[in-house]
Amino acid sequence: MSANPIRDLFQLDPTVTFLNQGSFGATPKAVMAVYQEWQNILEQQPVAYFRAIDERLATARAALGNFLNTDGDNLVYVPNATFGVNIVGQGMGLKAGDEILTTNHEYGACLNVFRFLEGKIGIKVVEAPVSLP
Repeated sequence: MSANPIRDLFQLDPTVTFLNQGSFGATPKAVMAVYQEWQNILEQQPVAYFRAIDERLATARAALGNFLNTDGDNLVYVPNATFGVNIVGQGMGLKAGDEILTTNHEYGACLNVFRFLEGKIGIKVVEAPVSLP
C-alpha cells in the first residue's frame, strides 16, 4: 500500500505522476474487474447479451438518475466525453457575444467544439492561463 490511498485504487505505475487523466485516464481496479465480468458474459453468450442489453442499460440509467436526483430519461449514453461536450456545447443555446471560459490545459477536441461555435455564431472563447510547477 502506498502513501496515497487513491492511487492504490488504480494499476498506475507508482514511479510516474500522471497529469492527463482525460484522454488516457486509468480505470479503477474495481471498475476493471466488473468490466471484465461483463466481457466474459458477452463472450459466453453474445446473442443473449445483446438481447438483454437495452433493458440493462435502461436499468443502469435509472439507477444513475436516482443517484443524481433526476429521472433516468434525462440522461443519455455517449461514446466518450468529447462527444458529450459537443452535444452540450451545441445545445446550450449560446448566442453571439456569449463567453466560454476555459484554461490553457483544455483538451484539444473539447476546445474545438467551442472554437467551432466561435466561428459559426460569434461566441468568445476566453482562455485563462494556469501555470504548472
